[in-house]
Amino acid sequence: MKHTSVHRFMGKPGYEKVITADNSNLKNLGFGRILLEAQDKLNFEVSGEEIAVVLQNGDFMISVEWDGKMAFEGLKGTRSSVFDEKPFAIYLPPGSKVSLESKNGMEARVFSAPCEEGNAPFFCRPEDVEEGVPGDLNFKRKFRFVFGPPGEHNDQITKKLIVGESVSVPGGWIGFPAHRHDFNTEKEYPLDEIFSFKLNGPEGAYVLQHSYGVEEKWDEVNVIDGDDYAVALAEGYHTSLAAPGCTEYLLWGLAGKEKIYKIRFDERFKTLGDAEALYKF
Repeated sequence: MKHTSVHRFMGKPGYEKVITADNSNLKNLGFGRILLEAQDKLNFEVSGEEIAVVLQNGDFMISVEWDGKMAFEGLKGTRSSVFDEKPFAIYLPPGSKVSLESKNGMEARVFSAPCEEGNAPFFCRPEDVEEGVPGDLNFKRKFRFVFGPPGEHNDQITKKLIVGESVSVPGGWIGFPAHRHDFNTEKEYPLDEIFSFKLNGPEGAYVLQHSYGVEEKWDEVNVIDGDDYAVALAEGYHTSLAAPGCTEYLLWGLAGKEKIYKIRFDERFKTLGDAEALYKF
């Protein structure tokens, strides 16, 4: 049995459910995509889950009714590059009635977590997103907390979901050393995770997504060679590497039974913390 599963978007306009409990080993996290062409409109209601919608490109206008009143009406957002710009994002709890439209077309990606009672809807602007640049050498990367884990930026917005973005240097790693969150111990807590990708580079650009076990030895490498893939990560250490000349954009989401964030890094590479202090670009 594979420890990870790769899912490809169908590319049809509307709201597509890409990763669910029925087609993956994930029980606490799902993933979808909203694709609208110019002048398209989409109406839907959120039920039995909370969702986080992260704009990838294009423009939108959104209105949301929740708890018997309008939470927001006619709010707009645009994005032209996931590599250079922070996102607009929307948090929607169960019971949200959503009206979404686009003037010129849009793509958004959506994380979901089972939830009967969420928090209030929230419209996240780029200035609401925290950005930083950890790591060094070829494992330096840009991170953005959209809806951060407990104790981090925007951690009170969602009930369960943790959502962020990362951008590699060309030919670089994202999330190295690898980490896992499989067991309920002092150092980690069980969390489902999903990666989705965009690539910027020459024709033939690709990313290697690597998952593995240490105590129980196993390795899985998924080759991502386009912008229409997501990977469900049910267990194991995981990381990713862009091919030389290729820049990787990674949209990631996590959720567990509770909103607890404890991850365990591969301790064989703990000396890389010293490397960050020694080497600077």
